[in-house]
Amino acid sequence: MRTRILAALVACGVAVSGCAPPQDTTEAAHSTTTEETYPFETWESPPKPSMIPLPPNRDYVEAFDKFDPNNTLYDLCDTFTPEQLADIGLKKISPTSRDSSPMIDCGMIEVHTTDGIHGAFSVSTHFARYSWMRDHGLVIDATFPEIDERIYFSNLPQVDDDKYCDAAISTPHGRISIAFSHTGKATPTKDELCWKAYKTLEKLRTKGGFQ
Repeated sequence: MRTRILAALVACGVAVSGCAPPQDTTEAAHSTTTEETYPFETWESPPKPSMIPLPPNRDYVEAFDKFDPNNTLYDLCDTFTPEQLADIGLKKISPTSRDSSPMIDCGMIEVHTTDGIHGAFSVSTHFARYSWMRDHGLVIDATFPEIDERIYFSNLPQVDDDKYCDAAISTPHGRISIAFSHTGKATPTKDELCWKAYKTLEKLRTKGGFQ
């Protein structure tokens, strides 16, 4: 379930200035392929807030110091028990992966989906910076009204933009990233995909007390 594109992206963003976006065509996040017809697919999704443009030349201040050798990453994959994840409607579906980028990541799904938008979440923490992602054209220049201004949204290169969105926030212990990949039969909008990633990010942050 490991996302090689994300691993390569993080390695570039953390270690190499000017590294080109990865050329791997592996589908991002933890895709779940199924022929099952979900009973919720015919439901009309509840309305989601619409994204609004970010100010030009947005100034984003990272909360972490990637040059601090003693800085440790938040671990959203192994912090919670299965019961604690179930409390917020999530289930871990892949083993935790750790590499020397450094990065910690795993896959999760919603236990019950009632909005007709099915898929999987790639949950990760690493030291990739907003500025690197922005310079490489990966940041979505939009946000939602009244959310924490530190949260931003992005895509990955060579990923189907119509089925993917990554919500992230810079914290003192790395960039927390929740990437959602839609695999169901519904046709959600980009706003809905990003909203779903954002809501899951906030559930995990709140549950773990990650600032």
